[in-house]
Amino acid sequence: MQNRFIDFIRKNNLANQDDSILAAVSGGIDSMVMYNLLHKAGFKIAVAHCNFGLRGEESDADEQFVKYQCLMSGVAFHSIKFDTIDYAKEYKLSTQVAARELRYNYFDELVKEYKYTKVAIAHNLNDVSETLLLNLTRGTGIKGLAGIKASNGNVIRPLLFATRQEIEIFSQQHDIKFREDSSNSTAKYKRNFIRHKIIPELKQLNPVVDRSIAFTANHIQEAIWLVDEQIDRIRKSVVTVNGNDVLFSIDQLRKERCASFFMVEELSNYGFSPSSASQVVDLINSESGRRVESQSHAIYRDRNNLILVERKSSMNDCLSIDASIRKIETPINLNIDLFDDVTNLLIDRNPSVALIDFDKLTFPLSLRVWADGDKFMPFGMNGYKKISDFLVDNKVPMHKKSNVYVLLSGNEIVWVVGYRIDNRFRIDKGTTKVLRFELE
Repeated sequence: MQNRFIDFIRKNNLANQDDSILAAVSGGIDSMVMYNLLHKAGFKIAVAHCNFGLRGEESDADEQFVKYQCLMSGVAFHSIKFDTIDYAKEYKLSTQVAARELRYNYFDELVKEYKYTKVAIAHNLNDVSETLLLNLTRGTGIKGLAGIKASNGNVIRPLLFATRQEIEIFSQQHDIKFREDSSNSTAKYKRNFIRHKIIPELKQLNPVVDRSIAFTANHIQEAIWLVDEQIDRIRKSVVTVNGNDVLFSIDQLRKERCASFFMVEELSNYGFSPSSASQVVDLINSESGRRVESQSHAIYRDRNNLILVERKSSMNDCLSIDASIRKIETPINLNIDLFDDVTNLLIDRNPSVALIDFDKLTFPLSLRVWADGDKFMPFGMNGYKKISDFLVDNKVPMHKKSNVYVLLSGNEIVWVVGYRIDNRFRIDKGTTKVLRFELE
């Protein structure tokens, strides 16, 4: 095992003797075996332990166990205790995802503070097959079928060559102490369900199914490199960037045999699941105006393009602006100036500029995305007009409508930002103070 361990590290260029390695050690059998193999191989190592507080006294005992093992070996020990449940609730995450975020954030902090060059994680060969099967059930696309990489940035997985059974045998032969995590035996978690229920059934078909799946995962990873080259080629012919918008040419997409695959892979970068990305492909043959959304972005069917835009704000988000504020940078950039002397004030007809009678305003003002039912009195008119109709009349593209903001005084719209002020708030002969807004 020791020789295979060193050979795997060399073959995959995971680390060398000059590296300073931070080993993530939970106290379980995998991480304790990895820790011992790294130590015996002569690598410069330190240990990081995360106490997630999920198993009460058992979690605390794990921490003390790892600390004692490091003390006996003279290895630097770092530890931290997290309130994982509260973190998961605050950020609306599953417990597993929350623990992963906390763990890797902590590792990043240690790397920066102590200048570690590598972070070693104790994934094994069985983890590869479990991950591939888990991703297959989730529908993550081709990249999810590549399993687990031996390295990713400064993160290395030097135990990825060994099965769980081989690790257990090595631990027994070398009397390596470890802690048993009681949660590993339950099928409550999805990964454990695959480990305890699915893999044993598959082993009846193929006793070495873990190695077979790992081989396939490596093969898929090599195929992904070839696929990425083709995606780059398609991207160059299909995609153009216009300011903050990303445009996908419908004519070019229709020429591509792999348009559906390309869109699934490309839109995964913008929060679209494979199923929602497939809905985007359906937009190619739909009428203009239809859209599909992810949590962060929306993509619209225009006449000649599918247009991807960022969803900047929800209609419920509202920014308060008091009379002293002179600059706003989010959700949009606004410069605000107050003029007490309007004698020589220049009238700017640019729709990105609004000149408002200060004394007609009620503070604080508010800024939000326009909503259905909003209406205002456009400059030069004496009657109300729905903003939805105003945007149509002004031929505002569909993909830009969701990011149109309105400035309000109380419940009255003062300015459809970047388009038209409300006639009731215009400056006139009686105006003594002007508030000037400019949209960058």
